[in-house]
Amino acid sequence: MHSTANQVDHEPESVIRRRQRIGLILLAIFSAAYGGFIALCTFAYTWISETRIGGVPLTVAYGVGLIGLSLAVAMIYGLMNRQAK
Repeated sequence: MHSTANQVDHEPESVIRRRQRIGLILLAIFSAAYGGFIALCTFAYTWISETRIGGVPLTVAYGVGLIGLSLAVAMIYGLMNRQAK
């Protein structure tokens, strides 16, 4: 039998709290990495723009790393919450 769109399955409070905690921890990790990037671009722009890793400017490498980190954080959140049920 199919459930209607208005039917809500309530999850235990412990599952909701665990998901919130996981989300906040992952948000803090990503925010720290992003904040570090912004701080380096603001206060050490010359250093970060002139430093190269394998011929690629650190600004580009850090930016690509942030994109990868955001995908990893989303995957970790999804996997951890799948196990929370």
